[in-house]
Amino acid sequence: MKKFLLGVLGTVIAGIFVALFTLYINKEKIDVKYNLSAPISIPSEKDYVQQLRIQNVGNATAENLVITLNGNIQKYEIKKYSEQDNIQEFELTDSNGKQICYSKLPKDGSIIITMNINGSDSLKIDIKHDKGKATEVFSSQTKVGFALIFFAVSMLFYLLFGVKNLIDDYWITSILQYHRKKIFSRDKPFLLSESRWKEIRGMAIENEIASIKRDYFISAKGLQESSALNYLNNDKINKLKLDNEEQKKIISAVKDYFLNEFRNLRNMLYSKNDYVEILSISKPDLVEESVWLIEREKTLLLYEEFIKSKCYEIYDVSKIVQVIEDALDINIISDIEKNKITQDIKQWWLKNLKQWINGLSSDSDKKYIEQFFQTEKPNYFTQFEWDSIKNIANDKYLEIILYELSYSSKNDYEKILRKEKHEINYLPEDCCKKIKKYTEQLYCLSIMEDSLILSHKELVDKYDFTLLESKRITAILKLIDKAQSIEKLLNSPVEGIDKLEIPESVEKSFWNSIIEYRTKNAELNDKLQEVNNEELKLKVKIEKVLSQLTFINTILDSPDEIDRIEDYEDLFSKGNYENLRKIKDLLESNNTREKE
Repeated sequence: MKKFLLGVLGTVIAGIFVALFTLYINKEKIDVKYNLSAPISIPSEKDYVQQLRIQNVGNATAENLVITLNGNIQKYEIKKYSEQDNIQEFELTDSNGKQICYSKLPKDGSIIITMNINGSDSLKIDIKHDKGKATEVFSSQTKVGFALIFFAVSMLFYLLFGVKNLIDDYWITSILQYHRKKIFSRDKPFLLSESRWKEIRGMAIENEIASIKRDYFISAKGLQESSALNYLNNDKINKLKLDNEEQKKIISAVKDYFLNEFRNLRNMLYSKNDYVEILSISKPDLVEESVWLIEREKTLLLYEEFIKSKCYEIYDVSKIVQVIEDALDINIISDIEKNKITQDIKQWWLKNLKQWINGLSSDSDKKYIEQFFQTEKPNYFTQFEWDSIKNIANDKYLEIILYELSYSSKNDYEKILRKEKHEINYLPEDCCKKIKKYTEQLYCLSIMEDSLILSHKELVDKYDFTLLESKRITAILKLIDKAQSIEKLLNSPVEGIDKLEIPESVEKSFWNSIIEYRTKNAELNDKLQEVNNEELKLKVKIEKVLSQLTFINTILDSPDEIDRIEDYEDLFSKGNYENLRKIKDLLESNNTREKE
């Protein structure tokens, strides 16, 4: 009977506890939590970045949140729960910082504030709402509260096995959200079944993966310090009580997330420091060597393209060498990787430098080639490669000079022949010989042109024949004599040209061919003149016949028109003229008879 009463009393008490506990967990309550990330320094700046996450984990809406941030905040950005949420922002008057008023935060709602903070002072946070204050996720108050809750739940579990599911659900909705890692490091509670414990661990893994993926990185340093690396470290993950399936699941998800974030950061690199930071990230233990090698090679290729973008003045060899040396003066790249980058850039540079030289054409471009001629061979090029560039430069420089000579003056020719043009000194001996030979030809051509209008004395006064070899001078004189003799032959009258004396400088066959040409040309001209004269006579006769026919036609219509012919006109012969007058008389007599 006593045991029965105790059982009844225990049942009643248990019912009361269950009812009270059910009312407690089901009543509306606001529970706002916040978490402040570790500071992340910004490269090349004194500022650092911190991220504040605020979330309502209760089952009711928190309204009129007042977020007070004490610190030297340079700028901040708020990721709102909803675009329609109202925000008011104020400057703190009594200290550095900001105050943000947020309209409302519903159940499971969250906001994220990313801040740029100047100085080393820590940031102080105070968050209030209509029903109280927000608490930090890992604050001692929270831990104590959870411990008390866990203790109460445990006591009730021992007292009342019937409320086990309620305790279990509460534990899942609260403990798992903020103390997921505790699940990974403890054994199964004896009150839970194996399947239920596996379900809870699965939820904890999903929540932990989701929490890791919510991190936002603006620098490689932040990624290197991310919580994701805890699950990609052999020692750390082996300390967790995870089975093989659980390990594979969390490692696979975290690894994919880590690599994706690594690739995203790699696509936003703009400076040498950015590349140094991302190349400094060591391979996580649980990322395959082959996968990491591919990612590193892609990063090095991007760095190689970054270096090439700084080598835009490809003709300035010294400057490009300095750019390459500065870019590769970092310890995080191995010698093998440096050699590969150097070789790739060298081949790119060699190709573009040759193309650039071949594209030069104007006189103003000579200065770039001259600058190249004065540059010593860098260690990046072999002697063969350097000579191949110099050969192209020599040919292009020679081409530009020869082109200039084609429209230069006598004075320019003489400067080259006197070796007063410094440009020639840049070229090898064979190129200088080509320039000299071409200059001599142009100089001689200029002399030949003037020989047609200048006397021998004028030619000697105008040109410096000492600049030419004796053989060339002799050849020029012969050519001048030949040109003048041919000009004389061409300008002489045709009559008697066959009696002109043939000069020694002109070949007899050539001389005779000119005479033959001029003779035949004169004959053709005479014949052409005769034909023209005959054609003119025929034309006059045709015009006269046409005039006669026109006049005859006129007389037939008007016989009196014959009286208009004057004696001095030679339109008809005398006999024809008399016949026309007889025709006129007949026509008039016929007209008289018709009238009668």
